[in-house]
Amino acid sequence: MLSWVLNPLGISLPSKTPLGAKFDNRRSCMLSAAQQAHTVPQSSAPTFASLGRPCLIRKEDYADIVKAWPSERSTLPFVYHDAYNVTIFGIEKLHPFDSCKFSKVVDKLNAQGLLSYQTHEEKKQKHTPQMAEPLMATHEALLNVHTPKYIDAIHSSNMKVVQVTELPPLLILPPPLLQRQVVNPMKYHAAGTMLAAALAIERGWSINLGGGMHHAYANDGMGWCMFDDVHLAIRRLRTATNGAVKKVLYIDLDVHQGNGVSRDKLAFKDEDLIIVDVFNGGIFPKDEDAWPAINISVPLRSGARDAEYLKAVRQALEDATQWSQPDLVFYNAGTDVLEGDPLGRFNISPSAIQQRDQMVFEHALHVAKAPIVMTLSGGYAPQSSDVISASLSNLIRLFQLNAMPGSSA
Repeated sequence: MLSWVLNPLGISLPSKTPLGAKFDNRRSCMLSAAQQAHTVPQSSAPTFASLGRPCLIRKEDYADIVKAWPSERSTLPFVYHDAYNVTIFGIEKLHPFDSCKFSKVVDKLNAQGLLSYQTHEEKKQKHTPQMAEPLMATHEALLNVHTPKYIDAIHSSNMKVVQVTELPPLLILPPPLLQRQVVNPMKYHAAGTMLAAALAIERGWSINLGGGMHHAYANDGMGWCMFDDVHLAIRRLRTATNGAVKKVLYIDLDVHQGNGVSRDKLAFKDEDLIIVDVFNGGIFPKDEDAWPAINISVPLRSGARDAEYLKAVRQALEDATQWSQPDLVFYNAGTDVLEGDPLGRFNISPSAIQQRDQMVFEHALHVAKAPIVMTLSGGYAPQSSDVISASLSNLIRLFQLNAMPGSSA
């Protein structure tokens, strides 16, 4: 997400695992998956479900961000809360970011019956969305990445919130109202990404229908990005799997450089986070201090079109194979590359964005052979929610993401 520049069922493991047992757990989990795969006819195409490792997740580590662990039989690994949508008496419309695009995406997908399990016979039926709903991230949860000074400023200073959102009129709001209407929604986004990452490991895939605040870092935020939900998700996941999930391939295709994620990689000395970033190098944030953290940096010029862009993404994904197989693919799928986006300055068609997203999912499934978690991130064009919905619809159908477990699509 980016700046407005005026002048962005598993098995519960014990809470304490004996020394060395985490490696045995991972080995038995992988063996179990291999045994299951052995029973599938060789002609069967690989699925994301086959990449799930439910026995890796210590679910009690997520008790503060989800009321009850989502059941595989009744909940798809889409994560969403109505509180994602920011409304401030119309003030939010002074920023080009559509802060209510999340509900629009949900409505469009649900109208197609894609947010609930569908068997072959039920494909044309519509159902109540079967999504996982996060709780609001707690103060303590945010401190896993952010400094106490920054968290205190977010909760006590209207000016700090204005700096992050770049909406000066917020200064006049009473602090409790500002917290409820602006800060709390960002906390829900952060919790949603943390939950989605865990569900991806359990189910093989997950999509947070929000999140992707890639400009926030430990001691600051900017460009409508208040909390570094990427690092919050990864750090919690590593703890909740006793280190079994270690190496993460982070693919950032938002049009803006993901400087917050990169800065925190440097701050935490996280060499197991491999960053691929394809972005417009001529616009915000131009954060040179964050560049050393990017493993594969592909800055393109304003005006980039479909062929150039897709070629760059394809090459970046191929280059990422030089690192060892990741335990998780983390995809930040901003749509601000779209033609006509007032901040992105690229000219990428909706069709190319759909191809891009499909390309990343195919890379995760067939090349990385790792679970994938996706966040929506930025997008400022009026048709952004339509483009997101169309691309997600393609992914759901192509990879049979809403097929009932055990059913044939």
